[in-house]
Amino acid sequence: MHNNPLPKYHSSVFFVSDVEKSKKFYKDILGQKIEMDFGRCIGFSGGFFGKILAKGMARGHKDFYKNAVKAINPKNDDEYLEIGFGSGIFINRYMSHVSRIAGIDHSEDMVKLASDINRKLVESGKAEFRQGYASSLPWADNEFTVVAAIEVFFFLNETEKTLREIFRVLKPGGKLIIEMGFNKDDGVDHKRHIKKMNLKLYSGEEMKKLLKKAGFNDIVIDYYKAFWIPIKGYVVPKGMVVKGIKK
Repeated sequence: MHNNPLPKYHSSVFFVSDVEKSKKFYKDILGQKIEMDFGRCIGFSGGFFGKILAKGMARGHKDFYKNAVKAINPKNDDEYLEIGFGSGIFINRYMSHVSRIAGIDHSEDMVKLASDINRKLVESGKAEFRQGYASSLPWADNEFTVVAAIEVFFFLNETEKTLREIFRVLKPGGKLIIEMGFNKDDGVDHKRHIKKMNLKLYSGEEMKKLLKKAGFNDIVIDYYKAFWIPIKGYVVPKGMVVKGIKK
C-alpha cells in the first residue's frame, strides 16, 4: 500500500469526491459560501462541465502556471513528466509541443479528464496519463528530461521517497521543477490551511536540503508574487519555484 495520495480537495484540482467538503473548503479559504451546483459538475470526469471547470482553474492559476513554465522552459525535444496533473490543463496549454508527455495522478477521474482534455495528444501516442502514486513511479530509469510538480508537493506524504523516484526517472542533465503558492517563506500564517487541507509547507532552505539529499545539484529557489482567482481574488505574496538538476 502506498500512502502518498493527494487529499480529496487538491488545490490544483477543482473536482472533489465529497460535495459538502468542497463547499466547506472554499467557504473556509475564501470567506464566502459557494452557491454553484457542484453536484452537476462532479461525476463529469470529462465532457462539457469537466472542461469548463478545468478552463476556470487554468484562469485562476494563470500566474502559477506562468512561473512554472518559465522555470521549465520547455523545448520541442523534451520528454516531460508531470506529478499530480489534475485536469491536465497545464499540459494542454503549455506543454503540447514537447516530444513526449506523461503524467501520474492518484485519481482515476483525473486520468479520464486529462485524457479527454488532451485527447489528440493521447490518440497520437504522444501523451499518457496513469493512475498511481509519485512515490512509486511506473517508468524505467533515465526516461525524462523534465519532471514538474505544480501546486502538488505540499500535499505529498512520502516526499523523500518521491524525490528519489523522480531522480531515478530523470535522464542525466534533466531537471525537476516544483512550484508552490503556499510556503514557509511567504510571511503568511497558514495554520488554518495546514489543518484543513493537511498541507506540509516548506522553506526554501528545507527544499534545498530535500533535493540535495535525493541527489540533485545546482538547486535554485526563486520567488514570485501572484494573484490567485479560484472564486475571488487572493494575493499570493511569495510563491516558490524550486529547480534541481540531475547530473
